Amino acid sequence: MECARLIANPYHLKYEKEDDIEEHICNNPKKISLVDYLNDNYKDIYLSNYNIKCINKIINSYIQEITDLRIINSVLDNIIEKVIETSDKFDFCLPFD
Repeated sequence: MECARLIANPYHLKYEKEDDIEEHICNNPKKISLVDYLNDNYKDIYLSNYNIKCINKIINSYIQEITDLRIINSVLDNIIEKVIETSDKFDFCLPFD
């Protein structure tokens, strides 16, 4: 929350000491690479560079597929809403039991 301070009134801003800044930097979790993650979690298995590249490609393609599906679903939902709003054919209510 320190990053979202009010700028309108500078008197309400907290004075940051160098210790506070260093503590904030130290509290941030370290970003680990895929290689480190795989080596830490699969210590019993040897993974060559080729294996790691293949795993990376699989992850990237899976994430791209998720992104594509989300975009497609969003576009289709928007189109369906527009058709329902602008069309006179869907100007009725369905009774629900």
